[in-house]
Amino acid sequence: MLGVIRRRDLLAHPFVTVDCFGLGFFFQALAAGRRKTFLSLLAETGELQSPVVEIPALLGRCVDLESRARRIYQFLADRFGDWEPVRQFFEALARQEQEHSELLELCRRLAGRDGWLEEHFAPWRTVVPQLERKMDELEDSLSGRESLADALRLVIQIESSEIDHVFKGVVTATDSKFVRALGVFQAAGTEHIAFICDRISKLEPDLAEECRQLRASHLSETGG
Repeated sequence: MLGVIRRRDLLAHPFVTVDCFGLGFFFQALAAGRRKTFLSLLAETGELQSPVVEIPALLGRCVDLESRARRIYQFLADRFGDWEPVRQFFEALARQEQEHSELLELCRRLAGRDGWLEEHFAPWRTVVPQLERKMDELEDSLSGRESLADALRLVIQIESSEIDHVFKGVVTATDSKFVRALGVFQAAGTEHIAFICDRISKLEPDLAEECRQLRASHLSETGG
């Protein structure tokens, strides 16, 4: 099964999966082919029908922010395509952002079915438009990011914005047992930042201090 949620995640949480989606869906997901994603299976089986809970339209823009980050990282992977370690780094970031986008889309769908805790998302409502403007500026600066150091500093700028905090806000506000049970929703941001800081410090040691600040800022916000 493709996507960020795999068979191993469902096997690690069988009772929650069955409770949320039914025994039939659980076995169908385990038998799904490699081209299927968890989200596509939910859509095919009718588990994600018309929302019964009103959810903020802003959630779609949160999903798009992750997609925009993915596109930036894929652009950089193509630009540094002849430099294998660097290309692999940016491609890994693009995959991780795609996974974040999938997780937020799943939160959006499940919130419409299971419930939405607006008080957990409210603090981030004004942040989303700010992030969109920030992403506009960073996308406009891409053409001038010729050196590796400049490209890696762009990564730090993206991740130093509040994009990961908005991600966590959406996850926390989604009133779904499935979202709360699967560690992938909670761990995605922390693992993403750790990967970035470790790899950038090796690729460009002069940025190690900026990576340390990024990691410390993320941990202080998440309580880690």
